[in-house]
Amino acid sequence: MQKMTRRHVMTTISSTAVLLCPAILNAQTNFEAEWAGLPEDRPTGENQLITVSAGAAEVEISALQPGEVAVIARPTDDAEFSATGMMQYVAVHRRTAEQVAFGAANDRAGTVQNPEYFVVNLLCTHRGKAIGLTGNPNAPFACLDRGSRHGSVYNAVGMGVAGASEGEYLSIPDYTLTADGTQVVLSLS
Repeated sequence: MQKMTRRHVMTTISSTAVLLCPAILNAQTNFEAEWAGLPEDRPTGENQLITVSAGAAEVEISALQPGEVAVIARPTDDAEFSATGMMQYVAVHRRTAEQVAFGAANDRAGTVQNPEYFVVNLLCTHRGKAIGLTGNPNAPFACLDRGSRHGSVYNAVGMGVAGASEGEYLSIPDYTLTADGTQVVLSLS
């Protein structure tokens, strides 16, 4: 089993109130300048990914603090991941109290096993490009393809709130999350 340490944390998302207005989200998620020239086939911060072998994997994620996101990369032969170099990137987002409350009202039935943790494939629903982590607690995920007809932005429950994927949800990998009070383990099927 892989163990996540503090160096594996990809980004910290600060705690603020969740905003629901897409116009405000668009204003707060203007990445064109900051993300210009970044590769579109992998999430931002590649040197901080937890890499596992193809197939089933277990990752111990107890070190994640509220607002932090860890990314797990594993090779796959699933053609859905062709735009990401046949790598499946899975984000584990430990939600803040505000994000847990937002999730309680907005999570899709059957997709979240523990309200403190949101597990999602970092694969845009529009063209299958990689999803990056924005640092915005209201819209923590965005497609790295920032072209004028793309630019998808997703909220803390994985729903597209702006761009080409507005109204669509990020896909959820096959996983099991086990928390025994001292240890939290993510098992990917």
